[in-house]
Amino acid sequence: MQKFTLLSHQWKAATRSAAVSKSIGIKVFMGFVFFILFLELLGGGFYVGSTLAKSSANPIADLLRYGLYFFLAILLFRYMLQKLPTLMVKPYLVLPIKKSKLVNFMLTKPLFNSLNILPISFVLAITLGLHKQMDTYSFWVIVGSVMVGDLFVNYLSIYIKRVQIKHEYVFYLFLASVGALLFLDQFGIIDLQAFSSLVFIQVIEQPLFLLLGLLLFVVAYYLNFQLLYNHFSLEDFGKGDTNQRSSLENLNYLDRFGKIGTFALLELKMCVRNKRTRTMLFMAPLFLLYGLFFYTKPDYHEMNGFLIFIGIFISGGFMMSFGLYFFAWESGHFDLMLTANNTYKDYIKAKYYLMMSTSTVIFLLSTFYVYYGIDILIINSMCFLFNIGINSCCFSTLQQTTTNTWIFRKVQHLIIKVLAEDILF
Repeated sequence: MQKFTLLSHQWKAATRSAAVSKSIGIKVFMGFVFFILFLELLGGGFYVGSTLAKSSANPIADLLRYGLYFFLAILLFRYMLQKLPTLMVKPYLVLPIKKSKLVNFMLTKPLFNSLNILPISFVLAITLGLHKQMDTYSFWVIVGSVMVGDLFVNYLSIYIKRVQIKHEYVFYLFLASVGALLFLDQFGIIDLQAFSSLVFIQVIEQPLFLLLGLLLFVVAYYLNFQLLYNHFSLEDFGKGDTNQRSSLENLNYLDRFGKIGTFALLELKMCVRNKRTRTMLFMAPLFLLYGLFFYTKPDYHEMNGFLIFIGIFISGGFMMSFGLYFFAWESGHFDLMLTANNTYKDYIKAKYYLMMSTSTVIFLLSTFYVYYGIDILIINSMCFLFNIGINSCCFSTLQQTTTNTWIFRKVQHLIIKVLAEDILF
């Protein structure tokens, strides 16, 4: 009964909030985007299923080879896009409600997330394309495996994100694990396709293995429960790692660069302390792995325009995600900056040097792509110069005013076109 009361309170808080009327347009737009994505997944799934049915002698076995890739993609997708389930617990702490019930209620919210529809819909569309090659028994086992696996991945991503709030190194460990797994598979050290086929064939032959998936889900749920139960107050997740914070405090050598260095240090501290900018900063290494999906395929080596697109994203990913918003985030502090004993030029330079230094580090790390050809290194070098010279200005001014946004878009597209034509011809 208390769960229905909590659910009623959540509904009233959502509908009676003053921000409902302001955000209804955004919610309608996001709903439209979600519907378009849903239709694209249905079409893509049906296309994959029908293609396997026509081109493969054993389409079910070939489909099972990509099962682990599918769940790994779901894990990354949920980790980046799914919000953590929250609950305003302060009003309930003085009431005779057990803490365990509040935690369980919070942990049941991910079961009703709209993102849960996408994986099962994609798989259903694939099975629809394979309806002539798949019997009823295999269909239900595959659907059951997807549902159980998605539950485990859902709560695993939530647990990783919650632990990351207190221990930032968990993010690096997670990123390194995924990157190492894909790297080892790409160079043939391990064979994920063979292992995936072995696992899911065993599940089809012995459906009792689904109980193992349910056990993994129970373990992930229990880990989330213990984490929330033992750290129920907000202060427990706000302490963070003292070593991490002290490492930023020790970057005093930036002060030798004057006010620009002071502003850069302040910007770094704000990036680490703010959730959105911290995510952008820590996701920057992901753009470095962008080339592994394309450079390993010889067909893309003849598409110079596409290689330019990849090169811009590798060294300019952080610049594009961070530069679009930093003026908007700090627009409330412009009056303070203008009235203080600082120049606005130093303030802008600090942000530029932060973006440029991040892009420089990523570019230097990306030089190992010369393994796939000297042409790729040359294109990435030109894209790096383009990013620090032109993109840094275009993206930082792209969304400052609605009246001039289209001008910057036209200029940026023109520059990209000229640069592409210069390299291609």
